[in-house]
Amino acid sequence: LAMRRRPAILVGVFRKIKILRTSLLLPVIALMAGCEKKQTPPPPPPEALSFPRAAPPDRVEGKTPEAILSTLHHAAQEMALDGFQFDKAELGWPFDCGAPNSSAYLQSLAENGYLSSQDLGLFSEVEIANLSDSDPGETAFAKISRQNKIHLLRKDGSLSTEKPEATLSPLPARNPPWLLPK
Repeated sequence: LAMRRRPAILVGVFRKIKILRTSLLLPVIALMAGCEKKQTPPPPPPEALSFPRAAPPDRVEGKTPEAILSTLHHAAQEMALDGFQFDKAELGWPFDCGAPNSSAYLQSLAENGYLSSQDLGLFSEVEIANLSDSDPGETAFAKISRQNKIHLLRKDGSLSTEKPEATLSPLPARNPPWLLPK
């Protein structure tokens, strides 16, 4: 008789635990669901990208070498990305679009709406490397020499200031590594 009661007692205890577990589980699940971040609906698709740009951006915020080089990098990178996206060979880094000199490359940036043509005078002292899309990010892209310092911009957008005797490496492995000024 004692053997029969034990299983009945254990079954009763297990039933109470199961009921208690179930009754506590539902509020915990509800609480967790309430704490989850609500997913916002996806934004509406952007308007179709158009090419060429409607108006050139007004980006040169100052006449410092850093501001000029940063503006140039932003414009060149946008043009290279658009060239890839729209499959246009004339848009890209200097070597890819076949720029014979720095002036031609800057003019291409202005004609395609990446630089303002009124700001082209600010870029007159910039030397541009014969850079390609295949060059790594640390490759030199442009430089300005001022006050016994060379302000160097790399393809990845990083800026540095170096002494004139410093070796500007790496440079594009092309001949010439730097485009002619005009």
